[in-house]
Amino acid sequence: MEGAFDKSTVKGMESPIFFVGTPRSGTSLISQIIGNHPGIAVPYESYFYKTFVPWLRHYGDLGARRNRERLVRDILQTDVLRNWLPRVDRQAALERIEANGRFDFGGIVAGIMEAWCRGQGKRRWGEKTPAHLFLADRILEDFPQAQFIHIVRDGRDVAVSWKKAVFGPKHVYSAALRWLEVLEAAHELEEKLGPAQYFELRYEDLLRDAEMTVRRICDFLGEEYSAGMLKFYRSQEGYPTDARNDANLAKPIMAGNAEKWRRALSPRELRIFEAVAWKELEAHGYDRVCGNPRLSAAQRRFYKYIEHPLRKIVPLVKNRKSQMHLAVLSLIYVRLRAGF
Repeated sequence: MEGAFDKSTVKGMESPIFFVGTPRSGTSLISQIIGNHPGIAVPYESYFYKTFVPWLRHYGDLGARRNRERLVRDILQTDVLRNWLPRVDRQAALERIEANGRFDFGGIVAGIMEAWCRGQGKRRWGEKTPAHLFLADRILEDFPQAQFIHIVRDGRDVAVSWKKAVFGPKHVYSAALRWLEVLEAAHELEEKLGPAQYFELRYEDLLRDAEMTVRRICDFLGEEYSAGMLKFYRSQEGYPTDARNDANLAKPIMAGNAEKWRRALSPRELRIFEAVAWKELEAHGYDRVCGNPRLSAAQRRFYKYIEHPLRKIVPLVKNRKSQMHLAVLSLIYVRLRAGF
């Protein structure tokens, strides 16, 4: 695929932007900064591909208006799309799909995103669902000129943030494995796309020199830099993440929000994380502090099958947002299979 992309075509609706990375790595922050560009709109997460691609066979031929309308209806009734402010106008989305004359799943996604984007008076859209990194090949089938922005954060700080959140791994061993899984998928995507369609930044570099980092992203996107992008915190309507993330997004970039792991992780936790992920830490410019730690097979089994499951029980019970998400999707799926 590398070499097939002509950067001169990057404009308007032709080249959507997908923000990916490990959850708790700054994906919300960077998508909100770029979404504050005068020409680019980035809504709350969509889960378009993660949720609906496995269900597409149940909708039948999307060339049939009735099937398209059912799919648009169900997408807009998910809890994540209901969190978009302003809400997507269903009729406007259907009109965009008809006007584009594209009736596959990519056309449905484009119609919804374009309707929302035009409602903001903007000409280009971005989408931020971290899990869509693992569906990048499917996304590229629909949007061959898409550009991907991958943000990397020190995995030890990601582990600290996950421990405090109601979702994600609750043990540094599992957090390290998840961090590595995301980085591996991102590296594979980078090799496929090359520098015209894939851009990687470190969260810590964004904290250290926000303007320079954002200027580099704008160059990658083929867009003019706007100083207003770094004032994202003044317009936080319609981006309802968890309470902690909401609070951070309502502030200017916090330059000191790095290396929390030095205080928050115990020596044991640091040894475990670095034993799993020291190569990738070093590859991304993060210093390790534990020498050359190793984990036995027995330790790995204990962390995976005993310690981590026990630590997940309370967060699972408290995670009402995920419970609601699953409940809404279950209702949509039952209705879909029943033919309604």
